[in-house]
Amino acid sequence: MTKVSVVIPVFNQSQLTQRCLLSLLSHSHSLSRVWVIDNASRDDTAAVLNRFHESFQQAGISFEVITNPENVGFGRACNQGVREFLKTDASHLVILNNDTWLMPNWDTALIEAMKKRRLDAVGPYFHEKPFHDRMEQTAQDFILRNGKGFRHHFVAILMFFSREAIIRLSQDCEGTHGGIFDERFFVTYEDADLLYRMRGLNMQYGQTGSCFIWHHSKATRESGSLPSNYEREGLRLFIEKWGFDPIPADHTWKARLRRRYWRIREKLGKF
Repeated sequence: MTKVSVVIPVFNQSQLTQRCLLSLLSHSHSLSRVWVIDNASRDDTAAVLNRFHESFQQAGISFEVITNPENVGFGRACNQGVREFLKTDASHLVILNNDTWLMPNWDTALIEAMKKRRLDAVGPYFHEKPFHDRMEQTAQDFILRNGKGFRHHFVAILMFFSREAIIRLSQDCEGTHGGIFDERFFVTYEDADLLYRMRGLNMQYGQTGSCFIWHHSKATRESGSLPSNYEREGLRLFIEKWGFDPIPADHTWKARLRRRYWRIREKLGKF
């Protein structure tokens, strides 16, 4: 039986968390467990999570909150949820940003895409224009045009893994005591590190046009909650670990042309 578990790290931004959880509660088909890792939020996040606890429980979905006394960073918070996931019999794990909205039956679409292409991990298309009340219709229109599309691309906003992939990544991970993220990265480059480890393990991943989510671009940065040197420190750790700077590769003429190509396609409503 397919059972999907979700891990959501949060720090403040309760309005975004509320929107995310509402879509998760309303639009999921195979969801069995949710772990929200609260990194010592200072707003009304705790009250929001308390209200959703009852709603998820009534829907037959386990909803647990792990509250940290301080902000331990994205990777370490996610690993707390990963360790809980590995204690269950769930078949899939999702690492989800709280600044998102998920379309109806998002989980079914990702499961089908994973099975069809025999992937270890899959991600959705993410829409970053302003949120509006007709987002479900926008999602439907996008799927009609692009539902068969696929890209060999890693999506860090919603990371959908098979259980086998989580086990392999947790066994491969250094800098942690169980989990899939190297916890030395606080909140940036942890996804790049994960991607390069997946490549080293010859894991298969991609982005499907059959699933649509909305994402509040740069919401974490706008919150003002990050250390002033977080990007520089993340880059330093990445170079120290991997022996190269990943930034120059993003600024070659080929990389710039590729990004321009995808921006044009996006403006045309294409995947």
